[in-house]
Amino acid sequence: MKSFRLFLLPLLATALVAPLTAQSKAPAVVKAVEPTRIAYVNSGAFLDPATGIKQLVRVAQGLELEFANTKGELSLLDEKLRTVVAELNKVNADPVANAKIIAEKQAEGQRLQQEFQTKQQAAQDTYGKRAQESQAPVAAEIGKELRAFATERSIDLFFDISKMGEILLQAKPELDLTAEFIGSFNAKHP
Repeated sequence: MKSFRLFLLPLLATALVAPLTAQSKAPAVVKAVEPTRIAYVNSGAFLDPATGIKQLVRVAQGLELEFANTKGELSLLDEKLRTVVAELNKVNADPVANAKIIAEKQAEGQRLQQEFQTKQQAAQDTYGKRAQESQAPVAAEIGKELRAFATERSIDLFFDISKMGEILLQAKPELDLTAEFIGSFNAKHP
């Protein structure tokens, strides 16, 4: 039993000391960080008719012209619906109103509302598809030019603040390269 204790004691001491010697700390490596060049653009300004990207503005104006009739039709339906609602309110206010007239106006209003919603949804879907088809090539070219623009100016971090929402709390105006980029893009792509 005594020999067992003698054997167990050094084994226990080795087990307790081994983790302490294995955990020697390596010296912390301090890495030097180079200064970073940061800039941003505001792509919301790209569609400005006066100062935006001319190619993108032309595409947007073309879409507006293409869908002008649809927009007019929807406006006319909306006006008809408002008229029916106003007539229905007028008839409902009359104490001697005919229940048949009220039912007819309600049915007409529901039919117009259903037609308006159906046409509005179809117009939104069609417009979305056409906008994607017509703007996608220009958007791809803008993306390519943005990357090249940042590379030419040795910009390390290049943001689009219009897509940042409330994330960006403050940015110096000197870092805004929107006008410079638009000028560069318009010069290369008249």
